[in-house]
Amino acid sequence: MTEVEYEQELEALNAEHKRKCNNLMATFALSNNTVMKGDKFTDHIGTIIVEDIKINVSRYELPSCIYFGLVLKKDGTPKKDGEKRWAYQTNKLKDKL
Repeated sequence: MTEVEYEQELEALNAEHKRKCNNLMATFALSNNTVMKGDKFTDHIGTIIVEDIKINVSRYELPSCIYFGLVLKKDGTPKKDGEKRWAYQTNKLKDKL
């Protein structure tokens, strides 16, 4: 094995490791997700209608979801300006009993 072959194989192993780690993080986040596209999601800022879901990876927390969507007013109607924002799954307000 030459030095070039070693470097190529090491690079391939690192790429495979990164891909498997990303798949594991996505699987974990999505398996703990209870929100689907079209659902309303409320956090400490307000409520949105979820249009897109991404994976949030942090060095300090477990993988979770981030929701993107149309901001709603307190009466549940969309804002006139069509404002959209991201909301973190970890900031979800607890449902009222």
